[in-house]
Amino acid sequence: MSTAPAKAPWRPRLLVAGAVLALTATLYVDLREGREGPEVLLSRNFDAQVLDLPAPDFTVQRMDGTQLKLSELRGKVVFVNFWATWCAPCREEFPDLEKMTDALKGLPLEVVAVSGDDNWQDVKRFLGADGSNMTVGIDQSKAISNRYGTEKFPESYVIDRTGRLRLRFISVQPWTDERIQRYLEWLSRQS
Repeated sequence: MSTAPAKAPWRPRLLVAGAVLALTATLYVDLREGREGPEVLLSRNFDAQVLDLPAPDFTVQRMDGTQLKLSELRGKVVFVNFWATWCAPCREEFPDLEKMTDALKGLPLEVVAVSGDDNWQDVKRFLGADGSNMTVGIDQSKAISNRYGTEKFPESYVIDRTGRLRLRFISVQPWTDERIQRYLEWLSRQS
């Protein structure tokens, strides 16, 4: 007489339950990541830092002498770029920032280029007769860029319509890349 062990009737059910649980967990993670917004994917592609904290308010002087306060732009997405005319990488990326600004015209979006130069003469000379499509301000004391924790120029921040920092980019980025522009379009439509 053979004494083969009897198969446990619960094993097939356990395997099916395990497979269902694994599939459910995978779908949950995929869906959850999708709800985080496209900044997560964008940050991986462009080595950006994902943030979620209040943007420090600041006031910057424009070329025409008027003041721009960040909090006055609430309701718009604000793209802040810290740069300087003496910074070679900043000069390299400036044309792409201008093109990005043109491409996103008409959206509730403000591109603010905050110069770390010591005077307006250098900024005006760099911009030339045509000026800029961006809002250009100056931060001679570097107090604003320091408040943001800027490590080196250029450095850029994306602030959502509610005044929260969403992304931080260090160094030159391909601002004409459609993925960045699609992200800014998406963010400008969020409330």
